[in-house]
Formats: sequence, structure tokens, C-alpha cells
Amino acid sequence: HEKSIVAEFDKALENGEFCMYLQPQLDSRGALLGAEALVRWNHPKRGLLYPDSFIGILEKTGIIYKLDNFIWEKAAEKIKEWNAAGYEDYHISVNISAKDFYYLDLYKVLTDIVRRYGIAPKHLNLEITETVIMSDVKMHMEILDRLQKFGFQIEIDDFGSGYSSLNMLKDICSDVLKIDREFLRETENAVRSRDILEEIIRLSNRMNMTVITEGVETREQVDMLTDMGCRVFQGYYFSKPIPIHEFEDKYNVVQVN
Repeated sequence: HEKSIVAEFDKALENGEFCMYLQPQLDSRGALLGAEALVRWNHPKRGLLYPDSFIGILEKTGIIYKLDNFIWEKAAEKIKEWNAAGYEDYHISVNISAKDFYYLDLYKVLTDIVRRYGIAPKHLNLEITETVIMSDVKMHMEILDRLQKFGFQIEIDDFGSGYSSLNMLKDICSDVLKIDREFLRETENAVRSRDILEEIIRLSNRMNMTVITEGVETREQVDMLTDMGCRVFQGYYFSKPIPIHEFEDKYNVVQVN
């Protein structure tokens, strides 16, 4: 399976088999604020492949940077299209992988993209996991700091899933904290889990960081998180990741032909 994924990858990228899906990020009333870009592989023989079946392999072999770069371009292209249609407030969050720091001049690539498409960098949010940052803190922080000063919004994804979370917060001046869905999972220590979650949200707000909670599946969770001070939500309660045309149709972002 790994060999076939790697062998087919470049041709699939060239043939346009990869497509960008969007999962909305909304406020408690369901008003659209932006979206996270995700990827699907529309394989000619195997059908629609989800990231779990190929992302890990692409990361392992070091060619994930090609797919990341493709999605960044697609996101910037879509933001430009939305802006031209008069929708200038929405952002798209794109993922940055560990290998991107080593195989690309990340600062040059990303700044070139927003210049080429004529979009504000604040609308192309850069999402990175704490695990990736902690693998080489000094190098990663230097690059992220330059990107942030250029105008990009830096998001820490899956916060709480690693082991360096609180220590990392004091060193990384991120703009957005995405709380890992595990905090919403049913547990025997529900009270403790809720207390920890509430303190993370409170601390983030004090540090002027926007908080996004992932994995929201019920209205009760939305209400609970709103009471805690969270203002942005992402999860199946609102929408699963969907193709771009469905996203635009559902949220009336542009007129769908």
C-alpha cells in the first residue's frame, strides 16, 4: 500500500486527483467565520480516499510538502475568488507539516503565494501542531515569527494532545489556539476534564488568543463552551468537511453555478 501511494502520488497531483474540502468554523449562532482546508484523494480506481490512508505515508517519505503546497495554492485561489465576490472577512486555515520546514523555503513560498494572489496574509491562517514545533523549537519559531510579522495568523492545532503544551505557550506567540477534541470526549473524570478545559480557554483569552474548539458534536457542548468563553467552533454539529461547491452553497459565500 505504501509503495503504491508513493508511486502514484506525483501523477495524481499532476492529474488533479487531489481536491480541497472545507470544514466551517463558526460562532455559537452558526455564523460563518472561516474554514479549515482538508484534502481528499479522488482516486480513479479506489474512489475517494481520506487523509488517514495517505497523509502519514507522504510524511514518512518526505513528499508531503508537495501536497501542502498544492493546498496552500488552492486556498489562496479560493480566498481571492471570495474577495472578488465581496466576501472579504473569511479566512481559510491550512496545515503546515514538519517536512515543509526542511524541504521548502517556507517564508518565501507562503509570502510569494499571498502576493501572487493579491490576498491579505491574515486570511490564510497557518495551522501547525505543537508536536511539529517541539521537534525543533528554535528553527521553527524563527520562521513562524517572521511569517507572523508579515501578517499571517499562526494557529496551534490539537492543543492538549502533546506533552509540552503549557511550556510551549510561554514561548510561542500564536494568534489562535485550537483545543483538541479529546477534551470533549466522555470520561470518568468529567468534572476534572471540564475544569481543565475552562482554565485553558480562560488563559488563552487572557493572552489575547482566539480559541477554536474542535470536535463539537452537540448543542450542549456549544452552550457549555460558550459559557466558558469560547467563541469559535468546528465540528460535526455544524458540518463535516465538505466539497467547496457544497460549502459555498450552504453558506451563500458565492453564487454557485
